[in-house]
Amino acid sequence: MADHRSVRGAGITIPGAERLIWYFIRISGVLLILLAGGHVFITHYLNVPSDTTFSFVAGRWANPYWRTFDWLLLMLALWHGVLGLRYSIQDYLPSPTARTAAQGIMWAIGFVFLALGTVTIFTFDAAMMAANEGPLSGQLWIADAIGFSLYAFAVVTYVAIILLVIFTLRSFLTGSFPVYLGGPGQYAWILHRAAGIGILFFLLVHIIDISLIGLGKDLYDASVAFYAQAPLIPMEIMLVGAVVYHALNGIRVMMIDFTGQAYRREKVSFAVVLVLTVLLTIPSAWIIFSSELMP
Repeated sequence: MADHRSVRGAGITIPGAERLIWYFIRISGVLLILLAGGHVFITHYLNVPSDTTFSFVAGRWANPYWRTFDWLLLMLALWHGVLGLRYSIQDYLPSPTARTAAQGIMWAIGFVFLALGTVTIFTFDAAMMAANEGPLSGQLWIADAIGFSLYAFAVVTYVAIILLVIFTLRSFLTGSFPVYLGGPGQYAWILHRAAGIGILFFLLVHIIDISLIGLGKDLYDASVAFYAQAPLIPMEIMLVGAVVYHALNGIRVMMIDFTGQAYRREKVSFAVVLVLTVLLTIPSAWIIFSSELMP
């Protein structure tokens, strides 16, 4: 029997629409290395998130090429994330009814958020919004609601990390290997999936908060100001780390998919991805900490 790991381009063996999704995930992933990587570099290395105010966005969207760049990023990142979430739905919802309902919600989220982002990008009127003439422009509670939802998500994330550390330490102390026995590939897989889900959540929140720019300058700037709050700064750094890891591990996965030998170096390649993720995230962490906490 042929070793399935030696098959190049394993997506060729997947029938029908599943094959198209398999290739879309990989092709969009390659494009997002440039698009999402460029966006993160601008907003988390050259600048910090709280700098991306109304004036920053208005200056960027004065150029039609930047609007096109941002729309391509929106479309590819959203559908890459939504279709990636589809795999989690299939894995974790065994009930056909629950799976169908979840996938229906997933497709609805994809289309609704694509429409919201598209309208925001291509109908933005800087002069009108600068004058705070948009609908709901004075309703700053909307920005507060988004900010406090990020606080809630941050608390859940921090508690989950603490519990995971405690679980791991207890496992080592009792002599049992934590979570998986399947080797580094299992850890790479679960980190890839967790990073992808986290990035998708932030993307949806970002689409909502960027849409506030269409309601008025003051409302949008009030939402952006939350990114300078100390409790959310670790989340910003983890987001950078998640994007970097997801991109690098995606490259590693494609090397395994399209070569007959890459899986033999899985342990080494996973270690390289982890080291590069840390090294590439540190500069952004320093820039964010120094800008937001050490003015």
